[in-house]
Amino acid sequence: MIRSLSTAIISTPKRFVQLSGSRRWERRAFSDDYRDTLRNELHDLKLDDAIGLFNVMVRSRPLPSLVDFSRLLKAIAKMKKFDVVITLCQEMERLGIPHNMYTCNILINAFNRCSRLSLASSFLGKMVKLGYAPDIVTLSSLLNGFEVSDAISFVNRIEEMGYEPNVVIYNTLIDVHCKGGRVCDALQVFEVMKRKRVAPSVVTFNSLIRGLCKSGRWSEADGLLSDMMEKGIEPNVVTFGVLIDACVKEGNVLEAKELYKEMIRRSVDPDTRVYNSLINGLCIHGRLDEARKMLDFMVSKGSVPNVVTYNTLIKGFCKSKRAHDGMKLFCEMTQKGVRGDTVTYNTLIHGYCRVGKFSVAQKVMRRMSESRVPRDVITFNILLDCLCDIGKIEKALTIFRDMEKNEMEFDIFTYNIIIHGMYKAGKVEDAMELFCSLNLKGLKPDVVTYRTMISGLCRKGLRHEADVLFRQMTEDEFLLLYNL
Repeated sequence: MIRSLSTAIISTPKRFVQLSGSRRWERRAFSDDYRDTLRNELHDLKLDDAIGLFNVMVRSRPLPSLVDFSRLLKAIAKMKKFDVVITLCQEMERLGIPHNMYTCNILINAFNRCSRLSLASSFLGKMVKLGYAPDIVTLSSLLNGFEVSDAISFVNRIEEMGYEPNVVIYNTLIDVHCKGGRVCDALQVFEVMKRKRVAPSVVTFNSLIRGLCKSGRWSEADGLLSDMMEKGIEPNVVTFGVLIDACVKEGNVLEAKELYKEMIRRSVDPDTRVYNSLINGLCIHGRLDEARKMLDFMVSKGSVPNVVTYNTLIKGFCKSKRAHDGMKLFCEMTQKGVRGDTVTYNTLIHGYCRVGKFSVAQKVMRRMSESRVPRDVITFNILLDCLCDIGKIEKALTIFRDMEKNEMEFDIFTYNIIIHGMYKAGKVEDAMELFCSLNLKGLKPDVVTYRTMISGLCRKGLRHEADVLFRQMTEDEFLLLYNL
């Protein structure tokens, strides 16, 4: 089915917070310095300094303009500190500083991002009373926050208020449906659009094609793609990105490459996401050297690789037991200013453990700590699994107990690793004790836990204990999953 999609393109012509900012800003109170910051320094502003700057602004006489306040609120929203935005807006209201259209939209977006939809809807009514007619930004922001059923009701409410939904509103509603896995409902909205003679855009088709591809409905995506181009709407980088990603996930790398060639033929410049999908497809199929060339090619074309690009390639090399090549890429990304994240380090640690180079894996973990990259439970699971595998159970247990003291949240995989390591080292009683403590820790044994325990007990000749666990496992409804 994916082949028909690519053919269709190729064959067609072209929370509450304390308002206590940093002392640096408090010392600048009643000065004009805030204006310079608003003009030149907002992109580098830290949250504490932003709150301090707000304190200066509300105490300045005359008060700064609403444009200045909206600039600061927008900067804080970009930090994703939406609870702070809400608190600052409430403080502005308390001080009698009025809203304008920009601050209203910023506040409604903040309510939605904090899942305070009732407050967002209430504030919409307040906007109208203040004399501000909601614009398309307001309505789209509100719509994005709702669940599917609420979104439909909201569109009906918009119509009752005298607003005729336009293509942006319909696009938002279609996108909400598709992201919720309700492609049929999205297609119904599309039909409503057509009945009301609202012309769809490339964004409309992109959302629907993505939703259909995710649902495996390739023939319908094919038909929609043809319909799109018959209407004279040219596929853009997002359209191609959706199709290429779908091809890769279905294992059709050749089709993905054909679509990529068609992009170039149509003078559509691939973006980093498109290159990431192609590199991922090549790595999945073990074509690592080709994937590496694709990375070099994207750089030569002016696309900037991000941490996902490098993580994909590093994972490919490490899975193929080429951890050394993965490390070369890691050094390269560091030199180019791309900072490795937890996934990067975990991949390298696992890669070196797979090839038996535990000492190098430890060095990578130390570098991770020195670089202040947060270690997660996966990091420790990889390390513990490697230690147990090479027979260093005591060292594994020391790390495990240190993790417990530091209140690391374990998952069942951690306990499975330790229990298996204990049995391998002959620590049957310790393994049994740890197993019995799982319920107290709020964890439920899975099929791997039971299989490890039963196999270990059988190897030690403890048949009665193994039978007891087997019966417990069947009571826990694991029998159908169990394959000793």
